[in-house]
Amino acid sequence: MFINNNLRVRIDDETKTLWVGIDLQDKLCYSMSFLENLTYVKDLIVYFIKKENIRYVVAYSLNKGVWNLGGDLEFFVSCIKNNNKKLLQDYAYKCIELVYNYNSNYEMDVFSTCVVQGNAFGGGFESALSGNFIIAEESAKFSFPEIIFGTFPGMGAYSFLTKKVGFNKANEIINSNKTYTAREIFDQGIINKVCEDGMGIATISSMIKNGELEKYVTNPFLNICSKVSKQELIDVVNVWLDKAFTLTDENLARMLKLASFQKRKVDQIKRVEPSIEEEMKLAQINSLINNAF
Repeated sequence: MFINNNLRVRIDDETKTLWVGIDLQDKLCYSMSFLENLTYVKDLIVYFIKKENIRYVVAYSLNKGVWNLGGDLEFFVSCIKNNNKKLLQDYAYKCIELVYNYNSNYEMDVFSTCVVQGNAFGGGFESALSGNFIIAEESAKFSFPEIIFGTFPGMGAYSFLTKKVGFNKANEIINSNKTYTAREIFDQGIINKVCEDGMGIATISSMIKNGELEKYVTNPFLNICSKVSKQELIDVVNVWLDKAFTLTDENLARMLKLASFQKRKVDQIKRVEPSIEEEMKLAQINSLINNAF
């Protein structure tokens, strides 16, 4: 069913799984309108979890070749140039709410998973890290490009990566300006599984049905030690906000250059993926969910 333009959900009664398909629409990044949509439907997702006794929440992408390209860089530049700290803070805090809700399982007895089926850059990488279990398809790529324009990923990267690999390694990855393959990220213990391209949905569905996720769900140490407090996320993003308003014109020009790449990616997908193909893709995803074993 549709919740709004950005989210399509399906409930599997047999496995008590809430499938959340994310459609980024006109921007393949976290636009303010996308974040507002997610803020509005949080209570509805919580309602589904309670009403249907949901045990697993699975987030996946409906955008071909892209999980999420990160923050809305044009929006960042506009806020910084106009010295609009309040608006940028509102945006940043909405991002924190998004990753906190998923990492904390909406503060309920459910288990959150992310199926990364394409590029996860910047804030997109951060949101993927918020899942309790993360699976990526072979061709997925991961990167934090923020160092290019003089800042850092402020919406959870330091916290989530430090939990997984320690601060020194997290700091190295964040400042490396390197694009990592799914296999490289897996080998470092950052994600839980890599599967063949096109098999992310089927793989996680199979793991749920076969009980393979139970060892993660029932592990009390995982459930305690993988969680990041909202206050920690806010403390880090406040440092990010202060840093944003010290960026130079050169930094902002580089930010806009990367934003133009985001736009080209959107145009490319619109050319190769018309609406009829999109509907076929949705039907194929539903079939994979239904038939996985």
